Amino acid sequence: MARLRIRAVLLIAGLLAGGIAPAPARAADPRHDIGREVLGPRDGWGSADGGVTGGSAATAEHVWLVRDRNELAAAVAGDEPKIVYVAGRFDANVDAAGNPLDCADYAAPGWDLGAYLEAYDPAVWTGAPTGPLEDARKASNANQGRSVKILVGSNTTIVGLPHSSITGAQLELESVHNVILRNLALHDAYTCFPGWNGDAWKTEWDNLALSHTSHVWIDHVSIDDGDHPDAAEPLVFGQHLLRHDGLLDIARQSDLVTISWSRFSGHDKGMLWGNGDTVLADRGKIRVTMHHSEITDLVQRGPRVRFGQVHVYNNLYRSTAGSGYLYSWGIGIESKLYAENNAFQLAAPFTAATIIWVSSGTAIHESGTLVNGRPVDVLAAYNAANDPDLSPDVGWAPTLHTRIDPARAVPGLVAAGAGARLSVVKHHR
Repeated sequence: MARLRIRAVLLIAGLLAGGIAPAPARAADPRHDIGREVLGPRDGWGSADGGVTGGSAATAEHVWLVRDRNELAAAVAGDEPKIVYVAGRFDANVDAAGNPLDCADYAAPGWDLGAYLEAYDPAVWTGAPTGPLEDARKASNANQGRSVKILVGSNTTIVGLPHSSITGAQLELESVHNVILRNLALHDAYTCFPGWNGDAWKTEWDNLALSHTSHVWIDHVSIDDGDHPDAAEPLVFGQHLLRHDGLLDIARQSDLVTISWSRFSGHDKGMLWGNGDTVLADRGKIRVTMHHSEITDLVQRGPRVRFGQVHVYNNLYRSTAGSGYLYSWGIGIESKLYAENNAFQLAAPFTAATIIWVSSGTAIHESGTLVNGRPVDVLAAYNAANDPDLSPDVGWAPTLHTRIDPARAVPGLVAAGAGARLSVVKHHR
C-alpha cells in the first residue's frame, strides 16, 4: 500500500473540491481537501448526536492512496482516524498476492452446480436444501467471502478519485461508528454460489452493508450490478438465477445514517433497512435520511423499511418499461416512513398506486410527490386500490434536513448532481 505525503494527498483531493459537496452552497476552494470534510449540521439523521466526522482528524501517517483490493482492505482496517483515497479501477476477487480469482477458484470439495440443481429440483425436493451438496455450496460461498468482504473500521473516510471504481466487493460496516463514504462507484457484488431455499434463489453479498453501526454519511456514491444484471441470468426452477443481494442494506440496530446525492440503479432488491419482523431490538434505531438521490430501475426496495424513522425527500425515481418494477416504498412492521417532494418517472404500465407496497406496516406520510410531471396523492392512490387503508400519521415529523426543494426542481437537480463524479465540476448547489 502506498502511503503518500500529506501535501500530495491534498493536491489530489483538491481536484475534487466542489465536485461532491453536500447541499449547502459555498465558494469552491481549490485548496480544500474533501477528505477532511464532515457532514454538515442538520443534514439528516446522520447529523444527530455529534454528527459524522469520519477520518477528518487523521494524522499524515493515516492518509492513504490505494489502487487495489488488498491495499484498500489494509487501509480501512482499525479504528484510528484515517482517510483513504481510492485510485483506478479494480476487482475484489483476488488472492492475497493480487492474482485474479473466479468462481472455480472458490469452489470447495464436493461442489457441483449440476448435481445441486438435480438434487434440489422442486419436483423431487421440498423445502430448504440440506446435505453434502448444500454444505459444499456454503463452504464455497465462505471462500468467496474472504475475498469480497472488506471490513471498514470506525473513524474512517473513504473518497473515490475521478474515474475510480470497485467491482465485486462488499464494503462491510459491522459494529463500527463514524464513517464517511464519498464519490465511490461500487459495481457487481456478484455471488458465485446462490442458494435455493425451496421457493426462491438467495444470495449473500451486498455492495454496501451496515450492521450494528451508527453515524454514517454516504455521499455521491453510485451502486449497480455492473456487467452482470440478474435479468440476463438463465431461468432455473422458473426464476432467474440470482447473483446479487442488496445494493445498500442497513440492519441490526444500525442508526443515524444520511445518504445524499447518490445513485442506485439496475437492480432487484435495492435497499433493505431493518432486516426482520421479529428483530425488536431495531425499535428506536434504523433512523435514516436519503435525499437528492437517483433510483433508476430498482425492481423493489427503494427502500423497504422496518421499525425505522426514515426521511426520503427530493429523490428522483425512474422505472422504464421492461424493468419489472414492483414498488419503491416498502412499508414494513412499525415503519415510520416520511416521504416528501419526490419525483417519479414511471413508464407504462406502472402507476402511482404501485409506488407503495405494504408488509405488516400501517402508515406512511407522503406529500408533494410528482408522477410523470403531475402532482399525485400517492397515498390516496394506494388506498383506493388496496384494503385496509394506510394511515398518513407516522407519529413524527423530520427536523433534521437541508433545504427541501420543490418537487418540480428535483429531476434536473438530481440528474445533474447525483452519483460518483467522473470529472471536476462546479458545486451543484
